[in-house]
Amino acid sequence: MNFYPLSGIMESQDGGYDMKKFLLVPMLAAALTFPLVAEEDTTTVEHVKSEKVAPPQQKLIDEVLTDYREGRYNQFLKSIDASYKEKSKNWEFNTALEERKKLSEMITDYQGPKGDVFKQEIAALHEKQNRELVEVCLNNPNEKISSEVRDMVFFSPTAHEQESLDYLHSLSQKFKGDGTTPLENKLINIDTEFWLKGLSLGVALTQGQVDQETFQKQYIVLQIEKMKQMKDACQGDLVDVKVKSYVDTAADILPKVKASASTRQYLTALGRGKVAPKNETEQAMQKIMAAYLQKEGALMEKHFPNQD
Repeated sequence: MNFYPLSGIMESQDGGYDMKKFLLVPMLAAALTFPLVAEEDTTTVEHVKSEKVAPPQQKLIDEVLTDYREGRYNQFLKSIDASYKEKSKNWEFNTALEERKKLSEMITDYQGPKGDVFKQEIAALHEKQNRELVEVCLNNPNEKISSEVRDMVFFSPTAHEQESLDYLHSLSQKFKGDGTTPLENKLINIDTEFWLKGLSLGVALTQGQVDQETFQKQYIVLQIEKMKQMKDACQGDLVDVKVKSYVDTAADILPKVKASASTRQYLTALGRGKVAPKNETEQAMQKIMAAYLQKEGALMEKHFPNQD
């Protein structure tokens, strides 16, 4: 799903903001053990033209990581940081920050018994979905998408890795000052900064200022840089061994998570009709995704009505 608060793209047909969708994507991502997919979905899927949505590319992620380490994105990072500071100075992020604050206030609804039932039902739904997707993969073993979907389905974080991803995901649901320690507040600030930078990059994509491939690469770079800054924040006087371990672990497995998230994002775009299937295998996957996306929506309405 896409949310562009900075340009009004997140507004619904009646002019209001669709808070249900704003909350749904992170919740679904957590239930699926892919917390980072929520971030990417908020800037790439819903309002992007079909021809702009690219298939998952592990090779692309590996190339970006190498280029980042060699400093080839330093100028981009300096440029987007300068833009972020200028927009912050001019209060251009107010609407987006208001929505994030609403999210932090409303998230308690998802942490009680009702939220637990919802997450259990979503997880069960996606287990069935994954089984159907794997069956398509087994029937079409030579297709590239089959290999990527299998990797996505069978990506299984260890208990500590999952705890680390969950912790990082929880930061994205919080607003400035919501942390329980000075370190956590610092991490929330970093997460918020890069969330806003990602939104700005998404606006640039919709306005044709960057192409899809450039957007993909730069968005990955933002996530890598965010994790680097979080790791740096966990050093020195504010050090917390447990939190540091979570951040270090999440940073280490970021490429795997991004690859899985990218595949699920592409499947979601297929299911929503945002991309056209390239072959019969993708046609079969599209039917599966479309059916389950409807079921997800029905579960959301069942457990959390009147959340708009």
